[in-house]
Amino acid sequence: IQQSLDIPKAYPPMSGNNKIYYISKAKFVSYTEASKWCSQNGGGYPAEIDTAEELGLIEQYASSTNLRRIFIAGTDANKDGVFLSQRTGAFIHIFNWVNGEPNNYGGVEECLELNGSKEGRANDTPCNRASISHNVLCELDTIGEEIAQ
Repeated sequence: IQQSLDIPKAYPPMSGNNKIYYISKAKFVSYTEASKWCSQNGGGYPAEIDTAEELGLIEQYASSTNLRRIFIAGTDANKDGVFLSQRTGAFIHIFNWVNGEPNNYGGVEECLELNGSKEGRANDTPCNRASISHNVLCELDTIGEEIAQ
């Protein structure tokens, strides 16, 4: 498991909730590229918030980095304000929003980010905009001490 957790291009990983979480040091302007990075570096996918416990864990982890923009899973491209996982299509509804969010600013904010400088709280953000770059918080399912394949 240690070798799988040794991702030089990521901040030190965090474990909890039968998952391993890691945040890229690289920044991405598109959610698609960020998602690809998770898969190619550790075999994970952008973190999906399933429970309040998981939200607490990833908020704490994001806050520890103080990074301002960190992509996580979720898009409301089909219906404003209704966030679904890009990977599974599952409804994502557990958030602590930054005050005034989500606001779909400019009508183009259809993805989700955590703001590490604001206690890891959630914000809606563009999925692809050259002027805005994000780190990505990846999630990897584990079974006991074994990495799920």
